[in-house]
Amino acid sequence: MQATLRRLAEDGAGPGQIADTAVTMWRGVDAALSPIIGRRGVAALYKRSLYLTRNDYPWLAGVHQATVREGEFAPLHTLLSQQTSTTAAAANIALLQMFFDLLTRLIGAQLAERLLPSMRDTPNSGNAAQDTSS
Repeated sequence: MQATLRRLAEDGAGPGQIADTAVTMWRGVDAALSPIIGRRGVAALYKRSLYLTRNDYPWLAGVHQATVREGEFAPLHTLLSQQTSTTAAAANIALLQMFFDLLTRLIGAQLAERLLPSMRDTPNSGNAAQDTSS
């Protein structure tokens, strides 16, 4: 997922296309995880990810503060569309990584990677907690 966004930005895609792709990715995450942790669980992780990622991308606070129904990503689309392509891609990559890191802390790396195999860019991208219980 992260490589796709990077490639789109490098290939000159507009911020609207980056936003469209990002929302498609988030809908996929929601669809994959909702049967397991529920829509509220996905929404809670998404909102927490927004909150934590806004330190690097302060304008994401607008998404965090928006009244968002579970599984709705229109506020994110709107704000990503208003950024440069590079900024929009970088912000969504950071948001995805934060979400994956939080999910990993909750359910362990092996299960998170099984549920969302395309979420990580490389095995060493980010600082997700490792599941050492066996």
